[in-house]
Amino acid sequence: MSDDVSVAERRVQGTVNYIRNAPDDGGDVLEFVTEDESQSTMVTLPGQPVWVHDARGSTTDLDREGFLLVAHRSEVADFEAIEEDPAVDQAYGEEIAALLERVTGAARVLMLGGGKKRFGERATDKLAPLANAKPARYPHADNTNESSAGQAAMIAAFLPDLDVDEFPRWALYNIWRCVTPPPQDIPLAVCDARTLSPADEVTVTAVTTTRQTGDMRHDTTSYRYSPEHRWNYFPDMTRDEVIIFKTHDSDPARARRVAHTAFDDPTCPAGTPTRASVEMRALAVFT
Repeated sequence: MSDDVSVAERRVQGTVNYIRNAPDDGGDVLEFVTEDESQSTMVTLPGQPVWVHDARGSTTDLDREGFLLVAHRSEVADFEAIEEDPAVDQAYGEEIAALLERVTGAARVLMLGGGKKRFGERATDKLAPLANAKPARYPHADNTNESSAGQAAMIAAFLPDLDVDEFPRWALYNIWRCVTPPPQDIPLAVCDARTLSPADEVTVTAVTTTRQTGDMRHDTTSYRYSPEHRWNYFPDMTRDEVIIFKTHDSDPARARRVAHTAFDDPTCPAGTPTRASVEMRALAVFT
């Protein structure tokens, strides 16, 4: 990669572990096993060097690029209580639902479960009691078109007052917060949805484990490498900021979903405590 870069643009060189063994049409669907990657049939290494652009100061839009950085001060005092205290999960979910309604203009927002903690791989003591808590190190979107529709239908089945089909549009979002102070050794990178093509997409079944429900299987979207992809990140995040990004939109004229991945920031000083983050997922319906 060339080192030439505009003085007005800050970027770092990261490594993105794109899928390397995408099957031919009709081939077996690959799997990613979160708790034992040696069992995964998806191959992603070696990774691909890419530029990851500093998006601070840029004007992004959820319906154009598919992601947005938003200021949000949470009333949660200790994010380690997420996944441990149902009252904290409920309170945080209510905060995030209100934030999404305000930012997106949705008529209604439903949280998809509680919060999810993640820690960098060096935080072995934090990871030990958790399941599916390491950063995802390959570019993916949390759903496919089909699994998104199935997820929305499943939610509606448990909510007799909500008929998703009555709304002209619905969308799924991920809300990501870093809860360790800057700088972050393993930021979240998000790819501008306009630079993604359906030809880049590969369905991968994620086999995950949760403490509440055990093993789960869910179809996600992984990605082949394309030089057209434009990766972005928000360096030095504080706990009073969140990244909101799209994981599905029923309206194909809008940003449909955002590929995202953890990556190592080569500019982060050695010895920096590894990052911790909290994410939540939500369904929004629009009138």
